[in-house]
Amino acid sequence: MTYPSTSPPTYGGTEWEVAKVHKERDLAEILSLFPGTHPVHELYHYASLDRILHFGMFYRKQKKIWSKGRVCLLGDSCHATLPYVGQGANQAIEDAIVLADLLNQNSHCNSTGVIVNYEDAFQQYYDKRSKRTHRIVELANFLNKIYHSRNQVLSWFLDWFLANLASGGFVLKQIEKEILEECPVDYREFM
Repeated sequence: MTYPSTSPPTYGGTEWEVAKVHKERDLAEILSLFPGTHPVHELYHYASLDRILHFGMFYRKQKKIWSKGRVCLLGDSCHATLPYVGQGANQAIEDAIVLADLLNQNSHCNSTGVIVNYEDAFQQYYDKRSKRTHRIVELANFLNKIYHSRNQVLSWFLDWFLANLASGGFVLKQIEKEILEECPVDYREFM
């Protein structure tokens, strides 16, 4: 379950230790959105507070530089993706496949071993992946804003969007085009 919080949690000794008071505040806030008979209240009753995970999901602009020297980023480290498109892990896998292929294309053997032109491979990787990952990151951010909006017009739009997606209409066709047809990896090889 995701929900907007009115303020960020207070962190303890490490970034991921969340103060108990903020868990209680945020849980009270989210529980107040549901009628008392909703199953989320029963789940809350049986879950101890220390077993409930609470972490932030934040929009991050895609990095403009993905490599330096012989170090190259992939996945969320260079294009963190909110979960609203279900593409975060897929994009990291695509990155890995494309990067491996380009490293292979930019290498050759000589008498001393394998020589890799990392600079060219990493630049080609960025050129090949950055536009697609940018579109997916921005789509996820757009859906995040609509999903958490309390604006009636945006709520109507979300209902239309999800209904159109479920019925196989225009929205589904556009998402299929982006996710499947624009995929740099031939997914049919893995079916």
